[in-house]
Amino acid sequence: MFSIAGTYEPVGMFSVAHIISIFVCVFLIIVAVILTRKMQKATYFKMLKVFAVVFTCLELFKIIWSLANGLTGLDYWLPLYFCSLFIYALWFSYFKNEKIRDYGLSFIAMSGIIAGGAFILFPSTSFKAYPIWHFQCLYSMLYHSTFIYSSIMLFVTHATKIDFKLSLKYIIFCLFFMALAIIINSINGCNMMFLNNPGVIPIPLLKTIFNFSKPLYIIILIVAHLSMGLVAGIYMLIAKIVEKKKATIIKQ
Repeated sequence: MFSIAGTYEPVGMFSVAHIISIFVCVFLIIVAVILTRKMQKATYFKMLKVFAVVFTCLELFKIIWSLANGLTGLDYWLPLYFCSLFIYALWFSYFKNEKIRDYGLSFIAMSGIIAGGAFILFPSTSFKAYPIWHFQCLYSMLYHSTFIYSSIMLFVTHATKIDFKLSLKYIIFCLFFMALAIIINSINGCNMMFLNNPGVIPIPLLKTIFNFSKPLYIIILIVAHLSMGLVAGIYMLIAKIVEKKKATIIKQ
């Protein structure tokens, strides 16, 4: 369960074990949503605080395990990939100030279902290196399933107001961490958020774009990460303009 990479044959992408794990995760998410569908907003925030502590402890264990096994490169242990931002977003739930708290909630709302779902379908960082029963695989599937569940329950409990301002906060939240990732990559030569190169991202087109132009690749990847907030923000802005125009017409 705690063996180093290469000791046992990895799960592999879309193997029988991987496909079974997808169904298990989806099933557990559905069951969890059904059982907690009447959850209140206050309870939701308490749940996020529990998740913050639990996943921080698990992430610290992962860091200690990586360093103890000689995986000292930042790529192996520093939680600065897109889905890793879920941990930071969870800690934002501790803020009593709603304006600050919404920065974390914006990330959970805008990216939880899509980003979490994408990893469960393409868990290339862990399933290509470890067997299904390894803690890295189990932890990654639990982590991203919780990410999806938290996003769904945010909408169920109406934990925050989904509007243009929330989309803007999502963009600011993501840009801050992506800027940090770019700085660390330039100093250390690592690949935080895959902004230095496509790495294990299973999208051949990105590798083609990277080989053609690295700056273009970085821009596309940043826009892709921000797309959920951009699309939602544009939609809500247009809806707001239309609503105002209708109100003006009715008054006339």
